[in-house]
Amino acid sequence: MKLNITGKLVAVLSLTSVLLVAAMATAIYWSFQKGFISYLTELELERLDQTVADLSATYRVTGSWDFLRGNHEAWMEYLPISRVVQPPIPPVNRRPTTAPAGQPFAPPLAPQDQTGLSTRLRLLDGNKHNIIGPPSETGEALLRPIQLDQRTVGWLSLSPLPVPESDLDRRFRDQQLEAIYPIAGGALLLALMIGIPLGRHLLKPVKAIAEGAHALTRGKFDIRLEPQSRDELGRLVNDFNTLAKVLERNEQLRRQSMADVSHELRTPLSILRGDIEAIQDGVRPLDQQQMARLHNTVMVLSRLVNDLYDLALVDAGALTYQKSIIDLSEIIQEACDAAEGEFGNKQILLSTKVDEGLAVFGDERRLRQVIDNLLKNSLRYTDSGGECRLTTHRKGERIFINLEDSAPSVSQHELPRLFDRFYRVEASRNRSRGGAGLGLAICKTIVNAHEGEIIAQASRLGGVRMHINLPAENPIDE
Repeated sequence: MKLNITGKLVAVLSLTSVLLVAAMATAIYWSFQKGFISYLTELELERLDQTVADLSATYRVTGSWDFLRGNHEAWMEYLPISRVVQPPIPPVNRRPTTAPAGQPFAPPLAPQDQTGLSTRLRLLDGNKHNIIGPPSETGEALLRPIQLDQRTVGWLSLSPLPVPESDLDRRFRDQQLEAIYPIAGGALLLALMIGIPLGRHLLKPVKAIAEGAHALTRGKFDIRLEPQSRDELGRLVNDFNTLAKVLERNEQLRRQSMADVSHELRTPLSILRGDIEAIQDGVRPLDQQQMARLHNTVMVLSRLVNDLYDLALVDAGALTYQKSIIDLSEIIQEACDAAEGEFGNKQILLSTKVDEGLAVFGDERRLRQVIDNLLKNSLRYTDSGGECRLTTHRKGERIFINLEDSAPSVSQHELPRLFDRFYRVEASRNRSRGGAGLGLAICKTIVNAHEGEIIAQASRLGGVRMHINLPAENPIDE
């Protein structure tokens, strides 16, 4: 059985609650076994004030701890389990009671010693060497100094109390541990009560995004989600809406591109078919004029196919460039000379002012393609009797190219879209003037590949001004 996201969240909260309760039980058990026992041991050590005072008084008289070395009977007289009003000063010649050779000292437990103090308390000298009492095996003993005239002459060392084993102690411990079970049940119930509505609330935008993604896969690119927060999920919803807009626009461009490509291919093909059928039927003679007409139509098709191929290479990232240091002035001048006849046939004045020695690092064939496309674009959309002006200059590390033409113009808000694929201004620069709307898109791609920039502006001549700037090779100081 597969859990949904809400079920997984509730399961995680429930498991976390159980683990927290288990950690609490472990902490309580450890605190009881360690912390509470240590507290009782410290409290027990603090109650040995009279023992410390008696040992300090006896040490003042004898001047050493020799009276207690191996003397268990004398040592037991100082313990609070067999307290007398005034412990006697033991005679020096009292025979000490010692343990058998090779065995640790293990004094017997007095009947009145309910806490086992005599088996856990020992006396150390000033250097913490054992004098009387059992050795410390755990290393966790607590120390209480014995001072005489602000000088530490010995130490009382008390081992912690053992784990409680009496019925009362066990009942207290079991009560503490049994209290964990209702706490665990309450925590689990609370996790379910909070986790289910909280999971549904938090995962509501996630589910909406998932449903929106399914809609996108079905081609419904017009779907939009309503942001409900400003956190990461809210930003994710905004990103989803942006993605949907981009996909919708790309789908519209794809459909429009298919329609435009079909139209652009259909028009010259229809002309070719009509002319060829007219020649076959004998309606038109096959002469040089007709051959030139057919050739021009084929060239239109060839340019369109080449443009489509270049754009396909751009989309695939496979448009190659063979860059070297070239003279851009020579390339521009050659392109203008080649186009001068076509401008003259349309009675458009083509004027140029090209500075010499404009060196750039680029692909000669691609940059020539940019100039040719711009000139053909101006020739196609400039009214007969107009003017086209091309100028270049260098300033610092940049080379600037400006191509301006006369009317008709383009509205200000449509200028940036001239570089979109298949985009044409239907009001003035429409399809009747020819062109598929791909040349400027290719120009922008080539200029960007040369670390340059191309923008469209309004021209002072009444038409459009194409402004290009490219990085110059070996910049000159001005």
